[in-house]
Amino acid sequence: MKQKLILASQSPRRRELLERCHIPFDIEIADIDETLNRNLPLEAAMEELAWRKAQTVLDRHPEAVVIGADTIVVLEQQVLGKPGNSEEAKMMLAQLSGKTHQVMTGVCLLSSTQRISFCDISDVEFYSLEAEEIEAYVKTGEPLDKAGAYGIQGEGFFLARRINGDFYSIMGFPVARIVRALKKFGF
Repeated sequence: MKQKLILASQSPRRRELLERCHIPFDIEIADIDETLNRNLPLEAAMEELAWRKAQTVLDRHPEAVVIGADTIVVLEQQVLGKPGNSEEAKMMLAQLSGKTHQVMTGVCLLSSTQRISFCDISDVEFYSLEAEEIEAYVKTGEPLDKAGAYGIQGEGFFLARRINGDFYSIMGFPVARIVRALKKFGF
């Protein structure tokens, strides 16, 4: 009998991308403190955060395979999380304007007998943005629940001049890499 797969995330984007894989799964939110461990390098801290999410859900469902994930935007070693309000979103977008930043997605696939963790990193170069462009984008409301104040898959598609990496990882879920890891769990 196949193990049950659980996605430890409330992200509609992660849910949608995993649904495209045609693998049955449940969703259970891991309600944890998402503070990054500053004693670790960023990549390791992202893997550790994804592991904490997965472990929290696995503790409740020890028979399952759990996927935990989290995404951050990093500009010149500064982590840009989700903006608290529209003004923060505008400031973040102005910081990103005309520059290249990294999007880091930490992932952990976890069962009671196996763990696969990784951090997928993509470079995103933004066009130089006019204040009016930033204002109009922030008014859509989209930036308010996204790391770095943008969603490349949504209204924010016009911000990126170039990407180097996995588009889906920038969305927060490196699907191809996750599906390959799931094969090692028997999916």
